Amino acid sequence: MKRIFCLLLFFCTQITAAVFSPEDIQKLKHNFLANIQANGAIVASPSRQEPNYYFDWIRDSAIAMGLIETWYETTHAQEYKDRLVHYVSWTQLVQHQQDPLPGQDIIGEPKFYINGYPFDGAWGRPQNDGPALRASVLIRFAQELLDQNETEYVRTYLYNNSLDPRTASVIKTDLEYTAHHWTDENFDLWEEVLGNHFFTAMAQQKALLDGAALAHRLNDENAAAYYEQQAYLINFRLYQHLDQNNHLIQATLPPHTGPQKTFELDSSVILGILLNPQNGILAPNSIYVEKTVNALHKQFNNMFPINNNESGPILFGRYPGDTYDGYQTNSIGNPWFILTATMAEYYFTLADNLSMYPKQHQLMEQYLNTGDGYLKLIKKYAPDMNLDEQINLNTGVQQGANSLTWSYVSVLHALELRNKLTRK
Repeated sequence: MKRIFCLLLFFCTQITAAVFSPEDIQKLKHNFLANIQANGAIVASPSRQEPNYYFDWIRDSAIAMGLIETWYETTHAQEYKDRLVHYVSWTQLVQHQQDPLPGQDIIGEPKFYINGYPFDGAWGRPQNDGPALRASVLIRFAQELLDQNETEYVRTYLYNNSLDPRTASVIKTDLEYTAHHWTDENFDLWEEVLGNHFFTAMAQQKALLDGAALAHRLNDENAAAYYEQQAYLINFRLYQHLDQNNHLIQATLPPHTGPQKTFELDSSVILGILLNPQNGILAPNSIYVEKTVNALHKQFNNMFPINNNESGPILFGRYPGDTYDGYQTNSIGNPWFILTATMAEYYFTLADNLSMYPKQHQLMEQYLNTGDGYLKLIKKYAPDMNLDEQINLNTGVQQGANSLTWSYVSVLHALELRNKLTRK
């Protein structure tokens, strides 16, 4: 029976995994890598006007390098290692800039010009998810290098126990900032709301737990204990995001300034769930997550005529009532490639969590098919594999920043998990 199940699963995954051809995937990778600069910076998009995204956003770059790190772990290819090393050099550069704005900490600055100078115009700052995301990616790199006995590079550039800002390593700098500032109000990942955010807290907790593991390995025991303590305390913040009346997860703790969202629904919650895997009430299959996904699905069906009230996979946007259309903030928001791909990854994650249970093969296949449905939507609206930021809610024509780095990363990351399931 087990052999029959394995053959059935192999056949199903081989058939459904072909949403994107090898040629499609190579085009996606090519477009993604084209946005990585020789000095380690990563432009969010080549677009320089209407809108101007030609900056290195700390958040976007960390998410992008997380994918590069995954490829390096899998292949140990020198190309990916070189990109990570350049990213470390870039991180050193931006961490040690002088902030031109009074009262701002350079580590909380959200974006930089490609020469490494911090953006000095009006903006939502600080944004504290970026340092945490960056720390987690570089910790993974450090752990991989330690496994290869490259201890000197790790201790010199990635992690030392210095608390002096002038000599602290890149990971230590981000961890110390995260450990001491996670209670601070900051701007959310959409750069619109000042407050306390679920996604940011999930990123911060993950970074501190990852950091504690690295600190233990490098005999920085006092730091490890402190990071673990702060990560534990973040649990109390995370549970405050639970709307116990509606069994939903609130993206930002009310009250707050900025856009007021229906039930504080926001797709960033799903990003947080996938970023920092949990058991129990914040697990991907928990009732709170399930109801949040269902509520978002209902809202986006109502918001976007292009979805045509489908019961299955639909195009996802940021949140109900979004007014940013990719060019201006007083319009109507559209579906995003990032978030539609996130839903594919979400269902693949549910399938992955069932992969050890043969009796759940029908449910697993259902999750796989649903995830593939989201991938098919992406291919439908980007048949040439060029992914902009948004998809017009009426016409399906792409709009907003062109060739968005994060769009490629989200699709490629979902495909990585899909292919992993195919190999099981």
